[in-house]
Amino acid sequence: MVGRHPVGVLGVAANPPPTDHQRVVLTAAAALLAGALKNAELFEVVHENSVRDSLTGCFNRQHALEVMDGELRRARRSRLPLAVIMFDLDHFKEVNDHYGHLCGDAVLAAVGQRMRTVLRGSDLKCRWGGEEFLALLPETATSGAERVADLLRRNLEEHPVRWNVSDIQVDIPVTASFGVAPAAPGEIDATAIIARADAALYRAKANGRNCISTAAQPEEAASR
Repeated sequence: MVGRHPVGVLGVAANPPPTDHQRVVLTAAAALLAGALKNAELFEVVHENSVRDSLTGCFNRQHALEVMDGELRRARRSRLPLAVIMFDLDHFKEVNDHYGHLCGDAVLAAVGQRMRTVLRGSDLKCRWGGEEFLALLPETATSGAERVADLLRRNLEEHPVRWNVSDIQVDIPVTASFGVAPAAPGEIDATAIIARADAALYRAKANGRNCISTAAQPEEAASR
């Protein structure tokens, strides 16, 4: 027990039954173990809060970079593909300006939920900053990443965010521009892949928004 809250059960088999002194020792040991378990739980909660964006439930940028570094090394060892998707919400500033920041927060939270709906459990979901998001797709080639990006794009477009304006429910349209960047075989530079995905994202914006642009792998780019 920690306070009035049970955190576990300590079972002891003894024959003959423990003496009063042994019971005191066991009770003290149980209290120490309970405190250690509770501290471990609190540490896990604090750590989880430190790596997640509280609004969207997505991981933050620093944690995403750490995970990406490990996934790139794993992809190099296993010779499996890996891809990054970056996307930015279209005209998000207009949502904040017209409906207020609480509405903008609701849109961002909805995007986090859409990512959890569309992406696999093994895919990293990250709020990169502001209205920009990143997804890391292990064991996914370019064509697969493009399909996932389009699925997410359509999911956002087809599910506007319902918002109350002066007791009237209005639908806030949500679209995004996407950049897809596959990792080159053996590549371990996360910042280079992210830069390619970001550049592809801005090409999508230049192409009219609410669409997808794919970056070439470095070898492909060099051969042109």
